[in-house]
Amino acid sequence: MAPHTTTEMRERMVVWRSEFGKTDFEIAALAGCSEQTVREVLRLHREYGVVRNPNAQPRGRRRSLATADLNYLSSILDANPCLYLDELQSRLATDRDVD
Repeated sequence: MAPHTTTEMRERMVVWRSEFGKTDFEIAALAGCSEQTVREVLRLHREYGVVRNPNAQPRGRRRSLATADLNYLSSILDANPCLYLDELQSRLATDRDVD
């Protein structure tokens, strides 16, 4: 599978088309992606004014722990690096109300 095209690269594609008049083929060569990707990015920009699909669902599953919970775990491990996972889970459950 090809790597994901960054938002910055997608924005450059729009500039290459609008300011420099480059073709789909030329933009694909510059960006290192397929012509289909270029056409899709330009379509999204034309229809929605953005380079990412605003209707797309986020990838992956939701995080189990919030950033504050991760910071809490990090501080516990800094103070006591020899804790076992079950002890960490127990502290999360009692102190942060996380199951």
